[in-house]
Amino acid sequence: MSRFKELRLELKLTQEKFRQQFNHEYNRSYTAAAISQFENDKRTPEISALKDFSDFFNVSIDYLLGQSNIKTEISTIALHRQDNLMDDLPPEAIERVEEFIELMRLKYQKKPTTK
Repeated sequence: MSRFKELRLELKLTQEKFRQQFNHEYNRSYTAAAISQFENDKRTPEISALKDFSDFFNVSIDYLLGQSNIKTEISTIALHRQDNLMDDLPPEAIERVEEFIELMRLKYQKKPTTK
């Protein structure tokens, strides 16, 4: 199964509902046939659309194209460290926070949000 279809099904969207929502949110005009071709690996979207699809599904382009099994490029920990949220914590506490975030990520598998 293609990643396009897999990700759409994770969101519990029909192909038609996905097409309408995606076209509306990203000002695109994909037909049902085009979406079907993406899902059946008969056609690859142009680069600018790949960016939009990866944003919609909240995954990296590499993941979307099946080139990687890592869904996102930036980890939650990196984002927290960038925001300096853990600067005052000792290394062992940071390690525990990282373990907890990974546990929660596995348990709840972050779902893309709609705009």
